Amino acid sequence: MKLSTRFGLVGLGGLALLSAVQWARQHHLQHGAALTYLIGVGPNFAAAIAITFVLLAAWLDMRPVADAAAVGRRFRISAAVSALGLIGWECVQMTSHALVFDWHDVLATLAGIAVSVVQFRIVRGTTPNPLL
Repeated sequence: MKLSTRFGLVGLGGLALLSAVQWARQHHLQHGAALTYLIGVGPNFAAAIAITFVLLAAWLDMRPVADAAAVGRRFRISAAVSALGLIGWECVQMTSHALVFDWHDVLATLAGIAVSVVQFRIVRGTTPNPLL
């Protein structure tokens, strides 16, 4: 399986998690403080993963013969765009009366980026089959 496809699947997993968390929010699933907290910060966590890998997969699909160093650089750029975008949005919320800034969302974003680093190392570390 091509590397861009594998990274794209990780991105889709992040989008699926984001959808599941949104579904739980809309159905007001609240079973204790821990689950309520995770449902609250889950969108930032999932979006950090999804944005990083969707950007990376799109870039890699356009450059299928990129060397490992270029892929690593593009991952770091994609993760930075994801983190800065999500944290920037949290900062914008400080200027709004209708939206609420939450440090826990910032921490969830950073946790999502940290999980993305682990996922990147796992997916990149597998040897692709040259026949696929």
